[in-house]
Amino acid sequence: MIGNDLDNIAFAGARQTDAASREIEVVYLDSDSTAREQIHEGLADHDAEITVTSVATTDAALEAAASTDVSCLVLDPTGLGDIPAALVSNDRYPVVLYTDATAPNSVATVFDDAETIVTKQGDGQLRLLAEKVVGVASASVDRTESALRDAVSGIESRAEANEIAILLSDDGAVQWSSEAVSAFVSGLDDTVEVEDFYDAMAGALPDTPSGRRQRQRLRDSPTESVAIRVPGNDRDQCLLRRGYELPEAAGGLMLVLLRDITETARRDARMALLDLLVERAQDGLYTLDERGVIGFCNDSFAAILGYETDELCGKHISAVLAPGELPKGQAAVEELLEAPEQGSTTVDLTFRRKDGTEREFSFNHTLTRDDAGNYNGVIGVARDVTERNRREREYQEMMERFNFALKGAELGVWDWNPKTNDVTFDERWTGMLGYTTAELEPHYETWADLVHPDDLDRAEQALEELKDRETDLYQCEFRMRTKDGDWRWIRDLGKVFEWNDDGEAIRAVGIHQDITEERRRQNEIERQRDELVTLDRVNVLVQDLIRALGTTTTQDELAVTVCDRIVESELWDLAWIGERSGVNDNLTPTAVAGDDEGCFDSITSDNQTDSSPGETALRTGTIQTTTIKCGSEVTSGEGTGNDRGTRSIAAIPIVHSDIVHGVLCVCTDQPDAFTTRVEESFAVLGEMLGFAFTAVQNRRLLSHDKILELTFESQNADTPLVSAANACGCRIEAVGSVDIGPAHLLYLAVDGGPIDAVSEQLRSHEDVLDSRVVRTDDDGGVLELQVTETIQSLLLDVGARRQTLVAEEGVLSVTVEAPLDADSRTIQEALAVCTSDFTLTAKQEREQANDVLDAESDPRDHLTDRQQEVLRTAFLAGYYAWPRDTNAEQLATTLDIASSTLLQHLRRAERNLIDAIFDI
Repeated sequence: MIGNDLDNIAFAGARQTDAASREIEVVYLDSDSTAREQIHEGLADHDAEITVTSVATTDAALEAAASTDVSCLVLDPTGLGDIPAALVSNDRYPVVLYTDATAPNSVATVFDDAETIVTKQGDGQLRLLAEKVVGVASASVDRTESALRDAVSGIESRAEANEIAILLSDDGAVQWSSEAVSAFVSGLDDTVEVEDFYDAMAGALPDTPSGRRQRQRLRDSPTESVAIRVPGNDRDQCLLRRGYELPEAAGGLMLVLLRDITETARRDARMALLDLLVERAQDGLYTLDERGVIGFCNDSFAAILGYETDELCGKHISAVLAPGELPKGQAAVEELLEAPEQGSTTVDLTFRRKDGTEREFSFNHTLTRDDAGNYNGVIGVARDVTERNRREREYQEMMERFNFALKGAELGVWDWNPKTNDVTFDERWTGMLGYTTAELEPHYETWADLVHPDDLDRAEQALEELKDRETDLYQCEFRMRTKDGDWRWIRDLGKVFEWNDDGEAIRAVGIHQDITEERRRQNEIERQRDELVTLDRVNVLVQDLIRALGTTTTQDELAVTVCDRIVESELWDLAWIGERSGVNDNLTPTAVAGDDEGCFDSITSDNQTDSSPGETALRTGTIQTTTIKCGSEVTSGEGTGNDRGTRSIAAIPIVHSDIVHGVLCVCTDQPDAFTTRVEESFAVLGEMLGFAFTAVQNRRLLSHDKILELTFESQNADTPLVSAANACGCRIEAVGSVDIGPAHLLYLAVDGGPIDAVSEQLRSHEDVLDSRVVRTDDDGGVLELQVTETIQSLLLDVGARRQTLVAEEGVLSVTVEAPLDADSRTIQEALAVCTSDFTLTAKQEREQANDVLDAESDPRDHLTDRQQEVLRTAFLAGYYAWPRDTNAEQLATTLDIASSTLLQHLRRAERNLIDAIFDI
């Protein structure tokens, strides 16, 4: 197997046997410079194959020997001192002494190690030295070759059939091998001769961390046993490298034995793995003979049952089975005996442990047979499934509860494969949209088609984040279309439960929950919250406006102040106050603030058939709200959403005592801005504005030098005063009135008729609460009527006052004083409470009567409202006449107070008037 013919083998460091063709490297060491020169020239001249390196010191000689392939060392120890043993005692080259010195103690080692000694003195000594050098160098080569032959012979005797031997130099160059390395190592090209062993192995081993570590071990540990794995086409090759350093005499080579241990490694690995699996298997492994006796079991099987292995081996299996379980195990064996092709079977059995507790096991049984094919036992694998079965039972119970919860909570379940987009919808999922499972295709597009287009992008983005692992839990809320075409709000929750090897989601499961009612409640809560915030701001605004009304002096100033403050609040874009104008009750603006953007045209209208919100509010005295699209027709009802251009409008009547003075209109870009409570706040503002307008008109009526005098007449015979005057043939004139709270006292002078008959006639009308004769004259008298409303109180509500009120000859005539810019139609409407057929018969300007008191000196300012009421009633009722037309008891009854209280009010009122007159 290993070739012994060394004639064709090139050994590193060896010299060929033909001395004539061999180069001889000589290092000559001599401290004498003259001798060095002579010897250097003499050796070179004697033989052309001799090359001489002359040095003067031992250090120089060591350096030369280390850097040169030295064939012989020639030296004269004289004058060198201590000579290092490493220089003269080695197997690399022979040593020749060329000296006259004897062998002193200091150089005794040199004489011992020298191959030969040549003396310097005498003729022909230089030639003798040259011949000795050639001779000892040739003998050294012969010894090296002989050592190599012996090493190779030893290799042959030790090598095995699956092993090759390789001789390597220090640098890894292959000097010889028993077989071609490239043919022996499967990972190498067998057509290429291997020159460097380590480079060849680097090419055969994979360029992986493991491969690089194996290459490094081969170089760094040349004499260690190293196992390496070389990748092959069909299977990997396992090699064992062992290295041996040969003696220096053999040329300093390295012997490498490379053995193919692939089959051995595979067999050993399988056996070791099998032993490890049996030893460390968590499942119990055991064998039974044909009688059911345990022949073998591993540690796991014994530990599961609380025994040691030697306690179980030799016992019948029934000793560890729970009562009643043995027949089940025997039935499993009989099943395999009856169906040999089945191979194995699994049966669940309950075992009783050593401590008496019971555990549930799943057994996989395989029959064993002898060489004749007869049944001779069972090989079994036992797995403790107690916890698994417990979890399965718990899981089953949990699933039952889960399904019950899903049904009770009306949750739908979906199961989606994001890779294929196949989806499974359960009955509750489809049912909440009004479908059956058969009506919907089990695919992703089915879901996407049912989601509201405005919500789909958001929902799909959330699903992408789930698939890309940007989130662990998918959750989204969106609208879905039902079978009936309605939209339902859905809360969708899901999670990926399975990924493939490429990291792609392949199964996600989730639930659908109908949250339409929850959304409705949430929106209602948010709407109420926003409404409360808005309402609070509106109330603050209204209170601020009410305070501002007390500082204004004219109606125009009132209108401008209100509009400006409303717009400055940033709640409303437009505020506008309009008053009636023309015969069609059209609104004319008196003050405008803010941006119009089409609202003004929607508030007012010239259309003769359709009334605008402002005109409707003016006519009905109720707040009107609407929503419009700017630049489009008005649309009534609730807003359609927060669309751009959608504006909410409210027209608030400015009213006082059922008299509408005008309309306040406000506009905003917020939809449904006018809730019921916001309307109520604005209604208060409208009433306060109406009161302020009336107060301004009343102040103007009292303070201006000129007034407008208007005369209105009615011929309605059903009017109480006209009816009584016609029935009794008399003239009835109002002489005063007093507001006593919920009712009014009206004092009438009757002329030309029976006073009692007139009183009875008036009491018969439903508008008259009571009637009392205050004074009787020869042809008439004075009546006191208690009524719900008087013309005087009606006129005061519109900033006017009654001058005269006379019923005579079928006509009721009312003369009214009003400011010059008063609206006669408003006054006429106020009088319409009494009768609707009042017509304006006269209108003129005139000077204010001189008896009007200056507001600053009016003594009535020193009276309280109650004192004025009591004092005026006493005066009109004839309490101060003599004899008195009304006594204190009658007057107290009329005022619904006690006599003592009446007298107290009168005395205080009289004292205050006297104080004011006399400035006491």
